[in-house]
Amino acid sequence: MKVNLEKLQKEVVVALFKALETHDLLGIKGEEIVQKNQFGDVAVRADIEAENAVLNHLKSIEIPVRVISEEHGQVDITPHPQFLGILDGIDGSAIYKIARSKGRYSTMFGIFQGLNPKYKDYLISGIMEHATKRLFVASRGKGAWLIKNNQNLPIKIPQTDPLNRKTKIYIDNYLEAEKNIYRDILSKKFPNSCNDTSGSSTNYLDVILGAYDAYIEYTKKQNLEKAVAYGLIKEAGGVMIGINGNDLGSAKYFEFGQKEAVPVITAATQKLAKQILKEVILRK
Repeated sequence: MKVNLEKLQKEVVVALFKALETHDLLGIKGEEIVQKNQFGDVAVRADIEAENAVLNHLKSIEIPVRVISEEHGQVDITPHPQFLGILDGIDGSAIYKIARSKGRYSTMFGIFQGLNPKYKDYLISGIMEHATKRLFVASRGKGAWLIKNNQNLPIKIPQTDPLNRKTKIYIDNYLEAEKNIYRDILSKKFPNSCNDTSGSSTNYLDVILGAYDAYIEYTKKQNLEKAVAYGLIKEAGGVMIGINGNDLGSAKYFEFGQKEAVPVITAATQKLAKQILKEVILRK
């Protein structure tokens, strides 16, 4: 089956709006605890049903994609998939549980060319932020935009100053390495930084929107969020680099950081990302 980029883009947008519709219809029932997922985390009904909404849409139109998801594992939509999809039903489940429909959490979904892609092989990336009903979408080579109230608004990451004391840096709060970097370096040298406990999607969006200058997150849990975010960050004009200082694009999804925790720096500019690598990550 031949599928063009424009059709994929359209169907990813439809799928993410179906996830939003499902989220809204569930209401308080979405908070029901259903199971533990493959990572040992407690999944609520909204986690499961948001993924079902995306998967069911893909099945209804027979998009030839193999989906890797947080709650359902691997799902082949058709017998002979041509694309790889990455799906997280509710990124930021902890926020969902305490502030449903008010806090910031998202459904993340992206499609890559082939079944063993590199990060740069993204075709479509999308993040649906449920409480604000904002959909952020990127299409390879066509840029990134925000969809809200039937408007498509182009997105470009605001340029930022070189690393200085006022630089705003998010760092995740999941691994000890991340907590140590915040305690020993960021909290002292960059007081505007934040040791963040919300979902990865929120932090990527805040870099895209210019609320923060950079985001540090170590690899974990199959890197679902990083894979989806990469296309959005790149198309919006930002960068994602690894500890070697190279862009993440040349890394293979199924190989990079799947077995070990390594830092990834997302930033508005290449210069800032490499400064953070030197002054924060390699200095720790």
